[in-house]
Amino acid sequence: MLGTSVAMVTPAYAISETSVQSFASSMNVAANSQNIGQVSRLIDDNAVISLTRKGNTATLDKNSYLQLLQKSWAGTSDYHYHISVNDVIITGNQARATIITTESWVKAGRKTTLVTHSKATLSEVDGKVLLLRAVSQVTVA
Repeated sequence: MLGTSVAMVTPAYAISETSVQSFASSMNVAANSQNIGQVSRLIDDNAVISLTRKGNTATLDKNSYLQLLQKSWAGTSDYHYHISVNDVIITGNQARATIITTESWVKAGRKTTLVTHSKATLSEVDGKVLLLRAVSQVTVA
């Protein structure tokens, strides 16, 4: 009689909690250094980002989001960015998560702090975790 063995194999494309947290760390470094190129490399080319603030919603593609980010950074000082990722649910090469970001800066002598709560979908492509979709609620703290 032949013996059989069963091995549990994790597919090479499977995203992990560690890679999701690594994405957050990379985004933190990129945003705090205001490096638009690094931020761009963390967002999928086909990403859709929906931002709602004070009842107004804007749905942005990657380029529009990056332009908004650069416009926000222009003329600011003392910029700080913090990201936390919670409630990660992994399915194959995608993860859904709650992402909370806090950004603060000084512009024209006035300090502003934004807190963004997002439901995000991240995808692992060629070993890199990228933001694929985000539905976000932005509030001024």
